Amino acid sequence: MFAESTEFPVYQPFASEWLTFALFFLGIMLAIGLAEFARAKLAWSAEASRKIVHILVGLMIFWARFLFDSPVPAVTIALVFIILNLIAIIAGGFEGMHATDRQSLGTVFYPLTFLILVVMFWYRDPAILLVSFLILALGDPIAAQVGETVSKPRNFVVWRDRKSVQGSSALLISAFIISFAGLYILRLIDGHPMPGIGSLIIVSIAVAVVSTFAESISWGGSDNLTLPLSAALAMDILLGQPVTSQLMFMGWIFVAFLLSFGAYRLRVLNLSGTVAAFLLGTFVFGIGGLRWVVPMGAFFVLSSLLSKFGKQKKDILHSVYEKTGNRDMMQVLANGGLAGLLAIIWHYTQTDLLYFVFLGGLAAATADTWATELGVFSRQQPRSLLTLQPVAMGTSGGITLFGTLGATAGAAVLGFSGWIVSPQFSLGSLGIVTLAGLVGSMVDSILGATVQAQYKCPTCDKITEKTEHCGNNPLHHIRGFRLINNDVVNLACTVAGALAVIFLV
Repeated sequence: MFAESTEFPVYQPFASEWLTFALFFLGIMLAIGLAEFARAKLAWSAEASRKIVHILVGLMIFWARFLFDSPVPAVTIALVFIILNLIAIIAGGFEGMHATDRQSLGTVFYPLTFLILVVMFWYRDPAILLVSFLILALGDPIAAQVGETVSKPRNFVVWRDRKSVQGSSALLISAFIISFAGLYILRLIDGHPMPGIGSLIIVSIAVAVVSTFAESISWGGSDNLTLPLSAALAMDILLGQPVTSQLMFMGWIFVAFLLSFGAYRLRVLNLSGTVAAFLLGTFVFGIGGLRWVVPMGAFFVLSSLLSKFGKQKKDILHSVYEKTGNRDMMQVLANGGLAGLLAIIWHYTQTDLLYFVFLGGLAAATADTWATELGVFSRQQPRSLLTLQPVAMGTSGGITLFGTLGATAGAAVLGFSGWIVSPQFSLGSLGIVTLAGLVGSMVDSILGATVQAQYKCPTCDKITEKTEHCGNNPLHHIRGFRLINNDVVNLACTVAGALAVIFLV
């Protein structure tokens, strides 16, 4: 579970680590209690006391690696506060720690992030653990404070939470400073080779950029999870690499930005989809290089171009499909999130099979997208995949011969894009990826015809995936499960394609 030990210095004040644990735990509870006292007795706002807890507890946790040799006490602390904070949110209490002006699970994500970082980096590279968590403990509240106190904030909303340009700029600067200073100091004491100043600057820039974008797309306290984990992953990819490789990573950041911003300008992605695509592309490209870039780019570029053809013809589906037009963050993650996860797992395991699984998931997403984008041009009426009976154009689970051929072509093109950049690829592999993509597309259609939520508009009697139609909200729920929407089905499609590769191989 935990990697091999390093020479990180530990200063144990007592013979028993559990005595240190008890005092450490009491210290955290004291910080929470003081914030609650300040809110209740000193008339501090709940938001102000929450930020104080965020900073004090973060600074205390920073020293955990210096006090405990074993990760068990740190894991215990994380698990205890995950449970306590979840109970407090559900039952109420500790308003000085939990109260916000919006629904938030931030206090649960906070110890959860620490738990993940402990498991990944406690022994292997404690500096990554400490620096990434320190960015969360200090950088995040600095950004919030700046955004709230400037006289004329330039606000924007990427997903759901309001952010400000000034606050995001403060996070960018603070994340760079914390990364550079933290890594420099910790490398002096942890036994790892000291990077050159140029290398530290490159790493710190990359960490600052991905941290800021990860924070901008968060909502409901999820920045307590996305911000430090993105920073930690960027550090883990770059630290120990030669400067040339680090500069290559920066180049991939630029490529990901150009692709995502270009899609935004073409109105293929909205703002949340653009940021999600940028982060996804940054890590997939930065981890896998050209071998992973070409298939991901082929899916993204070709599918985006297809969506622009025959716009007037496709307008008839806008009243049926849940999401049309500019794709948002959830659509980007539903189609490409699995690819990003597989790239990260490959980074840590270097398992060759994962590359083909990655292609299978992308082939399924490509096949499904091409089937939809090309199927609308079919002159035949769609038929239900389950009953083979004619159904209206745009009905979930409806297929046409033209759309099926489009799905096959999309999966084959995606497989070919992997074949041209991978020396391990054979014609048999190309066939497997193509078949896996087609399987994923069929699974998408089956789920759309069975479990995906469908609604009926009381005004026009049209069956739709949308929850609002003709000004009516809510509509009559007539089939499927409310929680299973188009994004869930698309994610299941990519998972099915990935699993099909494993089964076929």
